[in-house]
Amino acid sequence: MAELTIGRMATLYGLHRSTLYEAVDKGRVTAGFNGKGQRVIDLSEMLRVYGEPPSSHTPALQNPTPNNSPSPDASQAPDTYALLAELVEINRQQANRLEGLESEVRQLREEMRRLPAPPPPDKPAPPLRDFGDVLKRFEDRTRQ
Repeated sequence: MAELTIGRMATLYGLHRSTLYEAVDKGRVTAGFNGKGQRVIDLSEMLRVYGEPPSSHTPALQNPTPNNSPSPDASQAPDTYALLAELVEINRQQANRLEGLESEVRQLREEMRRLPAPPPPDKPAPPLRDFGDVLKRFEDRTRQ
């Protein structure tokens, strides 16, 4: 039977190439090499594992997205409007609360600016020049 490369076989069956490579690695499908060094799978092997390829000429999607969008219905319209009105009211309440919180933050920042500055440190420590200075400072701290 005909041998096709893994990519072409995947297109024919509507699978992803990685699915076929995984099947070959796990031993479910036997693959060989053609004269160009490409991995090929015999069509009879694919028939054994996956059955007949889809009859359409276009490759089938592996996981097609179903159309779950609800159709507009006259009976759902009042519920939708009520829900929308409720959401608008919640949005207004949140906006009012946000304005209150923003004004509180402004007020707290003003109070922070009015606080007195912290006092400067008494006397800065002299810079350390070598390890002896570090050791001396450590000993002075442990004696206190």
